[in-house]
Amino acid sequence: MTVDFDAPFSDTTARHALELAGTRLGVATDNARLIRMGENAIYALPHADVVARIARSEQRRARVEKELAVARWLARHDFPAVRVAEQFEQLIPADGRLITFWQLVDIAGEPTEVELAALLRDFHTLPEPGFPLPTFDPFSAVPTRLANPGNADPAAVEFLTELYYTLRTRYAELELTSPHTVIHGDAHINNVIPTPSGPILSDFEAVARGPREWDLTTVAMTVDRFGLPRTTYQAFADTYGYDVTGIPGYPVLCAVRELTMVTWLMQIIDVSPRHAQEFAHRVDSLRSGDQQQRWHIF
Repeated sequence: MTVDFDAPFSDTTARHALELAGTRLGVATDNARLIRMGENAIYALPHADVVARIARSEQRRARVEKELAVARWLARHDFPAVRVAEQFEQLIPADGRLITFWQLVDIAGEPTEVELAALLRDFHTLPEPGFPLPTFDPFSAVPTRLANPGNADPAAVEFLTELYYTLRTRYAELELTSPHTVIHGDAHINNVIPTPSGPILSDFEAVARGPREWDLTTVAMTVDRFGLPRTTYQAFADTYGYDVTGIPGYPVLCAVRELTMVTWLMQIIDVSPRHAQEFAHRVDSLRSGDQQQRWHIF
């Protein structure tokens, strides 16, 4: 099978890269099970007892190297998080992608917002990592997504591009009171993995130095967008010890988070008609300014 290096990032092209990496390492990949397709493709390899994480491009090497460094820092502090599969070579290039391997864990139950709050509370108070981290930029992935919209409606892309420039200005004018610390950067419920020994944190691609308010915004905005019960959000805020919805800058943080979520979805609209329909639905809700319009979870 020959794969074009410029081919769209999909289950087919990601699996081919994984097969090449598996051949290089002597790891069977025929039973690979797709866990998630998004910014990365993530596969469980039960026979090898590992998870393969496939980055879209070798050009993301610096970000992937940071993920590994963060995971090893967390392991040194015995923080409950996914661990690097150190028995395997890392940063394997294949078909223009980049593959890393992580320990496979048993899943036990469903993650909760309270568990995420406790993990974030402890994450934000960890000692300094001892290696440089970038300053957090919530828009870091947005320009590339907008420049490579695939089959997205050009009018939707134009609208999102204008919104991007508007929100960049509004975000730059924010005056947040908390000091910058190491933040997760993409703190949502799907990045909590429930295991028999307790919940663990995953996905360190967006880890940076930034405002802790950002890590609290995603759960807060799911009340209106995804129907999270307000009592559940209140339990989240009480566990963490801070309610981000009470600060003046929250509407801007919420709007920025929505933009990042919509442009993320834009990357995978070809996965199914449902993905394309949801992208159009979310864009329409942003156009109308309807902040209570429900979105659907993937």
